[in-house]
Amino acid sequence: MTSTETPPHMAIFWDVENVADESATHRSMTERIRQAGTVTRAYAFADWDSRRQMAEELYSLGYDLIHVPDSKDNASDYKMAAYILDHLVHYKETTRYVLITGDGDFKLIAGALKEHGVELWLISNPIITASELPDLATMYSDIFSFRPALDCVRPEDCDESVQSIVQLRHLAAVQLQEVIRVITKTGSKPGVGHAKHVMNSLNPDFDESAMGFGHWNDFLDWSEAQNYIVQEGELPGTILSLPDKISPESVKMSKEVNEAFLFMAKVAEEGLNEGPPYNLMEFGVKLSERGLEFDKVGYRRFSDFVLSAEKRGLIRIVAPEKEGDSPIVLPVYDVDRMQDWFEKNVERIFGPSVNVPKTAFLKKIGQMLMETLTTLDELEKYLTIPKVKDAYNEILAASEIPFLPPFQQSLAHILIGKGLECTNIVEKVNDELRPLGIKLRCPV
Repeated sequence: MTSTETPPHMAIFWDVENVADESATHRSMTERIRQAGTVTRAYAFADWDSRRQMAEELYSLGYDLIHVPDSKDNASDYKMAAYILDHLVHYKETTRYVLITGDGDFKLIAGALKEHGVELWLISNPIITASELPDLATMYSDIFSFRPALDCVRPEDCDESVQSIVQLRHLAAVQLQEVIRVITKTGSKPGVGHAKHVMNSLNPDFDESAMGFGHWNDFLDWSEAQNYIVQEGELPGTILSLPDKISPESVKMSKEVNEAFLFMAKVAEEGLNEGPPYNLMEFGVKLSERGLEFDKVGYRRFSDFVLSAEKRGLIRIVAPEKEGDSPIVLPVYDVDRMQDWFEKNVERIFGPSVNVPKTAFLKKIGQMLMETLTTLDELEKYLTIPKVKDAYNEILAASEIPFLPPFQQSLAHILIGKGLECTNIVEKVNDELRPLGIKLRCPV
C-alpha cells in the first residue's frame, strides 16, 4: 500500500467451528489483518461453552464473541451469514471483508460481496475448504501461514537436498495425487486454483519453476501427460481427478510417502509414552537415527516435512514455554482413532451403560490428551489402575455424585494420574462440568 492509498476499512467474521489453530497463530493472524488496514468490527462465532479458554484469548484480541449453541448443524454459519449481510447493509464504509472460514455455505455470501464491489480476504485451512470459495476471494491466506516459522533443527537441514529435476517432478506429481484425494475426501471438487492452495499448504517448498515449469498449469499438463492426473473441462472451471489406472511406480511412491508420515506420528507417540515429549531437535535426530529420509519423499527441508505432517493432522508442534527453547512435538488423536478406541474399550473401562461419546466430545478428548501431554496408552492406564480409580471414587463419594460423563471422567483420571493436588483436579474438572450443573468436592 502506497502513502497515497487510503487504508481499507475492514470487518472480520470468523467461523471458529470451521477454522482454528493455536493461540500464537490467532494473535499473529489478527495482528497481520490489523496491519493491512483499519478494523471497524471483529466477530467470532462458536459455541463458547466448550471453548472458554479460547473465548478469553479472542476477547482479549478485540473480538466480539457471538455464542451459537452447537445443538443444530450449521447454526454458526447461519448466524455469521446474517451478521455479514446486516453489516453489508448498514456499514457502507467497509471496503474489505475478512472471512475466516472454508465452509461452502458461504459461497453465496462471497458472491454477494463481489457483486457489491467490496474486497474479500478469505482465510482458511485449504485442505478442508470448499473448492470454489478461494476463487471468489480477492485475497487468500492459509491460516497456517500465520504460524511462527520453524528454525532448522540442524544447520545442514537449512540446505536444500540435491535431487534431479526428473525426480522432483515425479515426487511432486505423487503429492498432487494426494491433494486430489484429500480434497475429494472432504466432498469438494478439486479445482485448479484450490489444488494449488492445498499443494502449497502441504509442501510450502513446492515451486513449479524449480522443476522447469513456467506456470502451475504447465505442471498440470505434464502430470496429465505422465498419467498422474486427469483434467476435465475448460479453464477456469477445470476439475482434477485421478486416472482409472494408476501406474505401479506411482502407487509405490505414494505408499512410501504415506508410510513416512505414519512412521513420524508413531515415533512422536512412542517418545511421549517413554517420557517427556521430544523437542523438535530431538525429534529430527531420532527420525534420522531410525532411517527416515525426508528428501526421499519430496521434501527438501526438514521443517517443511514436519509442518506437512502437522497439516495432515498426524502430529502437533507446540511452541516452547521459554524463549529460546525448541518447540515440542506431540501425537494427535483424530476423531476416527478416538472412535475406534472407545468402541473397543467403552464397556470394559466405563461400564455397560455408557455410550461412545458424540463426535464433539471425541474431538475434545483428543484435544485434552494433547494439552495434558497424554497418550492413549496412558489414558487407558490411568482409567484402570486401582490407585487412580480409588482416588477418583473418593472424590465422587465426597461430591455425592454416582458418575461423570466419559470426557470429564477421563480428564479427572488423567489429572489424578499426573499427580495433581485434589483442589487443582476439582477446579479443572468443575470448569468442564459447569454447563451440566454438577460440582465436585474434595474428600475432607
